[in-house]
Amino acid sequence: MLEGSRLGELADRNRIRVRPLPAPRGIVSDRNGVPLVDARPAFTVSVVPRELEDRQTVLATLSVLLKIPYTELDRALAATPPDSPWPVRVRRGLTFEEVIPLEEQRAGLPGVTVALEPRRAYPSGRLAAHLLGYVREASPEQLREGRYRPGALAGQSGIERMLDEFLRGRDGGEQVEVEVSGRPLRVLDRRAPQPGADVTTTFDRRIQETADRALGDAAGAVVVMDPRNGDLLALASTPAFDPALFTGAIERDEWLRLVRDPQHPLLNRALRAYPPGSVFKLVVAAAALQEGLITPSDRLPCPASMQIGNRTLRNWTPEDQGPIDIERAIARSCNTFFYRLGLKVGIDRIARYARAFGFGQATGIMLGDEKVGLLPTATRASLPPPSPPIAPLRM
Repeated sequence: MLEGSRLGELADRNRIRVRPLPAPRGIVSDRNGVPLVDARPAFTVSVVPRELEDRQTVLATLSVLLKIPYTELDRALAATPPDSPWPVRVRRGLTFEEVIPLEEQRAGLPGVTVALEPRRAYPSGRLAAHLLGYVREASPEQLREGRYRPGALAGQSGIERMLDEFLRGRDGGEQVEVEVSGRPLRVLDRRAPQPGADVTTTFDRRIQETADRALGDAAGAVVVMDPRNGDLLALASTPAFDPALFTGAIERDEWLRLVRDPQHPLLNRALRAYPPGSVFKLVVAAAALQEGLITPSDRLPCPASMQIGNRTLRNWTPEDQGPIDIERAIARSCNTFFYRLGLKVGIDRIARYARAFGFGQATGIMLGDEKVGLLPTATRASLPPPSPPIAPLRM
C-alpha cells in the first residue's frame, strides 16, 4: 500500500500519452482573395523521451529510415529531459510514401509517433518571398520570450514574422490512452486547437508577378504603391528564395548554398540595398518650387554631362536635351538638370524637405529588415527634430 501511489503514477505514465495538436496557421491572401500562403497536411515524426526503452537503438533505426544523421537526432533530444511526456519533433513535412517504412516498423520503435499536422505552403514558390517571409521552429531567442513551446513554428521574416501573433493561433492537445506498443486506445481528454486568423493584404498578385517578370534574373527590386492611399501593391526583390525550404528540415548543403550565394538571395533589396535614386528628384523639385528658386516655366540646361569640382557628373542619356522646364525634367528624369537645381537649393534645405517627405526615417512597414537612411547636412543644427513620415505604409 505504501508504494501504491508511486506505482499508480508509473502506470499512468506508461499508458497515457500527451499529444499536442498544432493550430493551423492563418491564410495570407492578396487584395482579391487569392491565397499567397496556405496550409496543407503533412506527416511529422516525433519522439516521446520518457517512452524510449533503448534510446540508441531507436535513434539508430530512425536515422536509417528517415535518412537523418544520428547526431542530428541525438541533438534534437538533448535539450529535453529524458522523463518528458512531450513529443519532440525530429522531422516535419514528410509524405505518405516517406512514412511507410517507419509505419512498417512501428512495433519495434516504442516512443516514436507519426502525426498528420498542417504544413505551411507557398503556392507561388519564390513569388514575393521576401514580402511573405518564412516559418521555422522557434529560435532560442524566441523561446526565451516565453510565448513558444520547444518545437513550435514561428515566423522568422516578412509578414510571417510581423503578424505571427495573429497567424499562429493557439495549439490544443490530447491525453490519449495507449497500449504498451503505443497503439492508441481512447482519448481521455481533448482541447481543440484554435486556428490562426486569416489575413487579407493590400498586395495584388498580378502586379507582383509582373514586377517579378520585369526583374527576371537580374538583381534588383520593385516597389509599387497606390499614390491615392499609400497601399503597397507589390514588393519584389530578386534573386529570391523558396520559403517552402524552411517548412521542413532544410538540408545543411541547401542552407550553405543560400548564405554563401554571392547574389545574396536572402537579402530584401527593396528595404535595404539601394539609395532612393531618381525618386529623390521630386524632393529637390518640391524644395525649389516651395522656396521660390524656380518657377514651372523656368528652363535649365540638360546636357549629357557637367563638371562639379574635379568630378564629371553624367546624365543617363548621352544626348544633350537642351533647356527644359521642371515638368519635362521630371518626365525625362534628367540628372544634370537636378544636379544644377540641387546646387541652387543647397544641402540643408534639401535635407529639411527630404525629412518632410519621410526620408531618413523608417517607413513603418515592419517587415524586419528595414534600414533607416542618412540625410547629410552642412550643419547638423539646421535639421528639425525627427518627425513621422507623411503617412504610414499600408499592407
